Amino acid sequence: MGIIVKPYSGMIISEDVTFEPGEYTFTDGRGIIVAGNGISINGNGAIIRGRGKEGKKFSYSGIGLFASGFNNVTVKDLTMSGFQVGMKIMNGMNWTIMGNDLTGNYTDPDFGWGDGEAYGALYLEGVSHSLITGNKGNNVWNGLNLKYSDNNVVTENEMSHCTNVCLKLWGSSNNDISNNVMNYGIRISPGEVHARDSSSVLIENGSNDNKFMFNNFTHGGDGVFIRSLNGWVSRRNYFEGNDASYSHNNAWEVWDPDNTFVNNKGNYSSYGFWLGGSCHAVLIGNEAAYNGTRISNAPEPFGNAGIAVVNGSSSHFVMRNNQIHHNKSAGLAIGFKEGYESYHWIIEQNVITNNDTYGIYLKHANWINITGNVIENNRLGDVHQDVNVSGVVYSPSTTVSTMLPPKANARLVTSYPAAGQLVQFEASGSESSNGRELSFRWEMGDGSVMDEADVSHTYALPGFFRASLTVSDGELSDLAWFDLYVVPNPASVLLALASETAKVVVEPNGKFASLQLDDSLYVQNAPSIQLESINTLTHIDYPIQEGAKLAQANKLGFWMKYQHEMSNGFGHGQIIIKLVQDDDNYIQYVSNHPYYNWSKIASEARYGWSYFELPVGGSEFNPAKDAWQTSTVGAPKMERLERVSFAYSSHGGYFSLWLDEVAFINY
Repeated sequence: MGIIVKPYSGMIISEDVTFEPGEYTFTDGRGIIVAGNGISINGNGAIIRGRGKEGKKFSYSGIGLFASGFNNVTVKDLTMSGFQVGMKIMNGMNWTIMGNDLTGNYTDPDFGWGDGEAYGALYLEGVSHSLITGNKGNNVWNGLNLKYSDNNVVTENEMSHCTNVCLKLWGSSNNDISNNVMNYGIRISPGEVHARDSSSVLIENGSNDNKFMFNNFTHGGDGVFIRSLNGWVSRRNYFEGNDASYSHNNAWEVWDPDNTFVNNKGNYSSYGFWLGGSCHAVLIGNEAAYNGTRISNAPEPFGNAGIAVVNGSSSHFVMRNNQIHHNKSAGLAIGFKEGYESYHWIIEQNVITNNDTYGIYLKHANWINITGNVIENNRLGDVHQDVNVSGVVYSPSTTVSTMLPPKANARLVTSYPAAGQLVQFEASGSESSNGRELSFRWEMGDGSVMDEADVSHTYALPGFFRASLTVSDGELSDLAWFDLYVVPNPASVLLALASETAKVVVEPNGKFASLQLDDSLYVQNAPSIQLESINTLTHIDYPIQEGAKLAQANKLGFWMKYQHEMSNGFGHGQIIIKLVQDDDNYIQYVSNHPYYNWSKIASEARYGWSYFELPVGGSEFNPAKDAWQTSTVGAPKMERLERVSFAYSSHGGYFSLWLDEVAFINY
């Protein structure tokens, strides 16, 4: 139980304590500091009030309870209000935070657009393997804020009526979040159309592999918002049994790939599910109903849909057993843009009825299977194909198919896909659930189509390809795909630059940069190199040890991927590559293409590798066509080059970047 004490402003706790019940006021803004491992703080119902006054945002100051660098601590049954942050825990593990009431800390309903400061009820940074249960944090700015905090259990908390977000995840993964009430995350004035990106839940900056089960996320600006303004996507999150209805804008707004939604609700909002940019999504058993009927903000040309997968990419998409009905316009709207169509979809066993325009509206879409659904009583028609729609397989049905779909089991047989060489794929291990014969359709990503189970294909050029497969039993289907990285033909490689030889160069007064080999992330052959930096300018140099081989080179090829925590952290022209003979003789390439703008690149490039080729030799720069602005200083000779330099100019913030398979080639 520990000693029984009265809490006081500036108190430092390094042993087990139990507070005397009562109400305590800390008028100087100082709170309690935890300074011990393995201790328990029993609030015993004590109420601690800071100096903050409701409606006076500048009156809030300090942190009610703060800890950094301590583990195995329990804090329970404590009420804290009137602070900028109720509790702030950093750099710890195995904490138990239970039964506390952090209602009435900092809030600002008049704040404009943006995230504001990390104030509110409970802030955890660098906290792992901890239990957060039975706490309250109502009428605050942020309810629970998880930053770089992994493997935590968050259950049965009430964080409601937050003027920014009720739950925020930033770079936080593998958390189990269940049975919480985290609703009314909204900041809006009377008559205002948008809610300034406030939401009940906000997930961003590589928050992966989290599980959200049976939570109340209703009545937000958005209900659940997976956002990647900086291009750093959040993937493989699983949502089941959550309700995000009655949101001002979107019950579910998701811009990132690889997330799964099962038996959730998105009703009575402007849109039920807004999923542009959500490649590889799986939607099973969800309900999207009456959207646009209660409120209808930001209508698209097709209106306010139950599920809108538009204005962003959507490749390899599965929808089964969803209930989509009574929406103001289309039940389901699909499409991106010409040249980057919504692609490779399965829409099966859904009920799509009584929507006020179309059941399904398609525009800029290709290879869409629509079978085994009930699609009826939609006012303007059941399936409407607008412009640039192809490859739609539509089989009307009066009943929802109760069959089990087949299972596509596909395998990339070739270990090292290379241009000009056969690449083998196998799908003969696919399974029929009902004994029916299976049919196969492969699209190889370069325009080639094949219809056998096992196929071989030769790619003429190196690069990224979507190798896609649909397996059908004649009624239902399943899909598989590969993000395929094809390297240059080995015979075309004149000189490969070894990852082990790369060095990082930091400008004078630089803050931090490190370069290491990465055996876990690579294109084909480990290792790649990983650069981590917070500098505004960082160089990576590869020495050239056999320059005589470069006389015949006509290209420099390399693969790159990145993560940057700042939105627009890399700008136009902020990657510079030099082929250096010496300081007076070099070829320089400046990026003339938004490689780092997430809205301008393939969705897969946001998390995977991108291939680049620089022409070596004297072609004239064409700014309308060329991806790189090329200039030559002095008279460099290829066979006398000493190094290749990659320079990255950042607007600030942490970024991580990988390079692999850097090679001079000729083809």
